[in-house]
Amino acid sequence: MLHCRLRWGLETAKKKSEEEQKRLSSLFHAYDVDNSGRIEKNEFNTICQELHVSSQEAEGIFNRLDVDKDGTVTLEEFLSGFKEQHQEEEDDAEEDTDSSAWDKKEQVLSR
Repeated sequence: MLHCRLRWGLETAKKKSEEEQKRLSSLFHAYDVDNSGRIEKNEFNTICQELHVSSQEAEGIFNRLDVDKDGTVTLEEFLSGFKEQHQEEEDDAEEDTDSSAWDKKEQVLSR
C-alpha cells in the first residue's frame, strides 16, 4: 500500500514537473521577442517594466539566471534558474510544515 502511494506521488510530481517545464518553456519563447533563442537583457528589462518589477530586482533576477555571464539567458539557464527557485520554495515550505507554531511566528516577524 505504501509502495503504491509513493509511486503515485512520484508520478504526480513528475507530471507537475513536466507541466512546469512546458509552461516555463512557453514563457521563455514569449519573452524571446527576436526569436534568437536567448533572452537579451533589454528584452528582460522591458518585460519586467511591464510587470512592474523594479529595475534593481530585475537586475538581480537576470544576473541569477545568466549563469555563464554572457549577457543573455538561454532556455536551459531559464529552466534551470526557475527549477532551483521552485526547489528552494519547496524546501522552505517543508521547513515551515515541520516548525512549531511558535517558530512560524518568529519566522514571520524576522522577515
